[in-house]
Amino acid sequence: MANAIRIRTQVTSDILHIPELSALAGKNVEVIILEEESAPHRLTPPARKLGALRGLFDVPDDFDAPLPEDMLHAFEGDGET
Repeated sequence: MANAIRIRTQVTSDILHIPELSALAGKNVEVIILEEESAPHRLTPPARKLGALRGLFDVPDDFDAPLPEDMLHAFEGDGET
Protein backbone atom coordinates (compact mmCIF):
# COMPACT_ATOMS: atom_id res chain seq x y z
CA MET A 1 0.00 0.00 0.00
CA ALA A 2 1.29 3.47 -0.86
CA ASN A 3 1.84 6.17 1.73
CA ALA A 4 -0.10 9.40 1.27
CA ILE A 5 0.11 12.94 2.61
CA ARG A 6 -2.90 15.27 2.45
CA ILE A 7 -2.26 19.02 2.69
CA ARG A 8 -4.77 21.89 2.66
CA THR A 9 -3.05 25.18 1.99
CA GLN A 10 -3.06 28.37 0.01
CA VAL A 11 -0.62 28.38 -2.86
CA THR A 12 1.99 31.09 -2.39
CA SER A 13 5.17 31.96 -4.20
CA ASP A 14 7.08 30.23 -1.39
CA ILE A 15 5.75 26.82 -2.43
CA LEU A 16 5.69 27.38 -6.19
CA HIS A 17 8.81 25.37 -6.94
CA ILE A 18 6.89 23.41 -9.59
CA PRO A 19 6.22 25.56 -12.69
CA GLU A 20 2.98 23.70 -13.50
CA LEU A 21 1.47 25.04 -10.23
CA SER A 22 1.92 28.74 -11.08
CA ALA A 23 -1.70 28.96 -12.30
CA LEU A 24 -2.82 28.11 -8.74
CA ALA A 25 -1.09 31.09 -7.09
CA GLY A 26 -3.33 32.69 -4.47
CA LYS A 27 -5.93 29.90 -4.57
CA ASN A 28 -6.86 27.52 -1.76
CA VAL A 29 -6.08 23.99 -2.82
CA GLU A 30 -5.94 20.49 -1.44
CA VAL A 31 -2.83 18.56 -2.41
CA ILE A 32 -2.56 14.81 -2.06
CA ILE A 33 0.93 13.39 -2.43
CA LEU A 34 1.20 9.68 -3.05
CA GLU A 35 4.34 7.65 -2.69
CA GLU A 36 4.75 5.80 -5.94
CA GLU A 37 4.83 2.04 -5.59
CA SER A 38 7.32 0.14 -7.66
CA ALA A 39 5.82 -1.17 -10.86
CA PRO A 40 5.19 -4.92 -10.87
CA HIS A 41 7.62 -6.91 -12.94
CA ARG A 42 5.98 -8.11 -16.10
CA LEU A 43 6.83 -11.55 -17.30
CA THR A 44 7.10 -11.83 -21.02
CA PRO A 45 6.10 -15.14 -22.52
CA PRO A 46 8.85 -17.07 -24.25
CA ALA A 47 9.10 -16.61 -28.00
CA ARG A 48 7.18 -19.24 -29.91
CA LYS A 49 8.58 -20.88 -33.00
CA LEU A 50 6.05 -21.29 -35.79
CA GLY A 51 5.44 -24.98 -36.46
CA ALA A 52 7.06 -26.14 -33.21
CA LEU A 53 4.20 -28.62 -32.56
CA ARG A 54 4.21 -30.06 -36.07
CA GLY A 55 3.83 -33.84 -35.98
CA LEU A 56 2.78 -33.96 -32.29
CA PHE A 57 -0.94 -34.31 -33.04
CA ASP A 58 -3.19 -34.97 -36.00
CA VAL A 59 -6.05 -32.74 -37.13
CA PRO A 60 -8.89 -34.92 -38.39
CA ASP A 61 -10.14 -34.39 -41.95
CA ASP A 62 -13.61 -33.42 -40.66
CA PHE A 63 -12.24 -30.81 -38.21
CA ASP A 64 -14.43 -28.02 -39.59
CA ALA A 65 -17.47 -30.18 -40.34
CA PRO A 66 -20.79 -29.12 -38.76
CA LEU A 67 -21.49 -30.53 -35.31
CA PRO A 68 -24.18 -33.17 -34.78
CA GLU A 69 -27.51 -31.61 -33.75
CA ASP A 70 -27.40 -32.89 -30.14
CA MET A 71 -23.90 -31.50 -29.58
CA LEU A 72 -24.81 -28.18 -31.24
CA HIS A 73 -27.83 -27.82 -28.92
CA ALA A 74 -25.61 -28.58 -25.90
CA PHE A 75 -23.18 -25.80 -26.87
CA GLU A 76 -26.00 -23.35 -27.46
CA GLY A 77 -27.42 -24.02 -24.01
CA ASP A 78 -30.80 -25.35 -25.04
CA GLY A 79 -29.93 -29.02 -24.60
CA GLU A 80 -30.99 -31.29 -21.77
CA THR A 81 -29.48 -30.62 -18.35
